[in-house]
Amino acid sequence: MDDRRPQFAWMLLARAGALAMGILASIVVARALPPEGRGTYYMAVTVATAAMTLGHLSVDQAQTAMWAREGQRPYLDANSLPLGLVIGSAAAAVAIGLGLVFQGSANVPDISLLATACAGVPLGMSVFYGTNIMVLRSRTGVAGRAMLASAVAQCLCLVLLGLTGHLTVQTVVIAWVVSMAAPLALLIAAGGVTVGLPDLGVAVATCAKGLRLHAGSAAAYLLLRSDVFLLNALAGPREVGIYTLAVTLADLSRVAVDVLSQVTLSLQFDGDVSESAMVTARIVRFTVLLGVASAVTTVTAVSILIVPLYGHAYAAAATLVGWLVPGVLLLSAARPLSNFLLRQRSSRLVVFPSLIALVVNVGLNAVAIPIWGAIGCALASTVAYGTLVAFQVTYFRRVSGLGWTCLLPTSVETARFTMEVKHRFKALRIGGVP
Repeated sequence: MDDRRPQFAWMLLARAGALAMGILASIVVARALPPEGRGTYYMAVTVATAAMTLGHLSVDQAQTAMWAREGQRPYLDANSLPLGLVIGSAAAAVAIGLGLVFQGSANVPDISLLATACAGVPLGMSVFYGTNIMVLRSRTGVAGRAMLASAVAQCLCLVLLGLTGHLTVQTVVIAWVVSMAAPLALLIAAGGVTVGLPDLGVAVATCAKGLRLHAGSAAAYLLLRSDVFLLNALAGPREVGIYTLAVTLADLSRVAVDVLSQVTLSLQFDGDVSESAMVTARIVRFTVLLGVASAVTTVTAVSILIVPLYGHAYAAAATLVGWLVPGVLLLSAARPLSNFLLRQRSSRLVVFPSLIALVVNVGLNAVAIPIWGAIGCALASTVAYGTLVAFQVTYFRRVSGLGWTCLLPTSVETARFTMEVKHRFKALRIGGVP
């Protein structure tokens, strides 16, 4: 594998900046809104995010699967913006329609709030497609700046609204929509998204390929968010407000791992299947090491800082983070396996594991939430994530011919990683430069 450390460092810096902005934004929201208000805001945004994820037709996965054909790459690039706007608008319209149907039941937010949130769907979908193209082209700098632009825009809006006394559930949702527009503007300005006439033939082929993979993509999203919908219906906005904060904080443990997976994605599409499998196994070993270190750091930091930063009303989120992090660690560390299976162009390898894990998640949540509330929700999600990863490891073994032990860090790699962490930590403590 060639040296991807500069790209990793830049993307990690961008994610860290976005993370800092996101934490500040979540603190502002938590201090201004009670758990019930945060739960209402989060549900409106979750509906919009669901429209974006369930309605994107897995075009991003189709882009990735088709990227190996170099002749199609310019057309995949040019199609990302128009496809995002058209498909995103259709998905937003469906979400608003469903909101009208279920208005007044299952704690569904007000339709005006849903419509406001859904205005960000076509913008966010365009960013999603465009950023994926940037990662495939190894233009991580543009992708990183877009990520920062989103976080900065949202944070500035929230701080400004807070200082002027206009921070309400409605304005917080508007700030989220602005955070979808800002990265799209940056992608276009930086040449990260090509503005021009789309190629209809490639667009149809991309959508057709994506649709074959979409059941797995939709199931993967519902695996991550069905717990929120069930918790909202069975326990109400207050539990959602606390639980979703825990989810946000638990996701911090996957930041570095996701960055590593992003910057090494293109390496998994070089060479034949055998070479790709070896590269994938090596990447997974490093994601496991990085994930364990991130998980321990996240749980420790959250347990110490949750009350000082967010207040006593959100203290229960610290316990939930402890139950969520193991599942998040498994899911993020196994992301390269998902990329490898996607390369095989077999929808069964991608769709079936996600569908099984989704069924497990919904079933366990339906049983656990009435008994244990948000803690049952966290436990069910972690078990479901583990189920998905178990299937991915099994399929990886069958396709690659490699044993599952090749995915575990060796003693030499662990020792090297530990020494590197100690060296970096020591440098930070003395204020030096590693």
